[in-house]
Amino acid sequence: PVTPAPTSFPTMTPTLLPTPAPVIPTTPDPILSDPCFDVTISISTDYYPRETEWSITGKEGNVIVSGDGYTTTSTEHNKNECFSIGRIYTFTILDEYGDGICCEYGEGSYKLSLGETAFIQGGAFGSSIHHKFAIADDETVLVDHDTCTGEAFSGATQSDIRSKIITGEKCKESSHCLSGRCSGNGICI
Repeated sequence: PVTPAPTSFPTMTPTLLPTPAPVIPTTPDPILSDPCFDVTISISTDYYPRETEWSITGKEGNVIVSGDGYTTTSTEHNKNECFSIGRIYTFTILDEYGDGICCEYGEGSYKLSLGETAFIQGGAFGSSIHHKFAIADDETVLVDHDTCTGEAFSGATQSDIRSKIITGEKCKESSHCLSGRCSGNGICI
């Protein structure tokens, strides 16, 4: 018998897969934020702590930080919050009964501090009191002295603090603005 010769199958050369491109990890863009500085808000309650509430709002009225619901008398409550440079904030404290937190029914008080320097403080008021402020740098706070007792902070004179206005506020002349520029329509730019 004759054995047939083996049939040869066509051989295929292996197909090489394309080499994938190297994967380079992407780093997300950094999130830039305004520099800010910690302010300590200290509230010492009077004999009727439940009557007291406070808030700090931004220029648009948005609440940045607040406190209420106090239950212990004659106790200091502290809260820290970081505030951006050059923005205007309003601290408001309310007393439900309308006699403030000092001095008829206890020695309550409020104080806002940048580092060791208190820039707003008090306790004697009626139903409410408002204080506007802006952080100028890590040592200087500008305060609306129409609502304060006129203290000067960080070496600035009382007239410096009173006369310097933040961007976007009303002005009469350029020297009234922190930027040194008052627009024709009476707004610091």
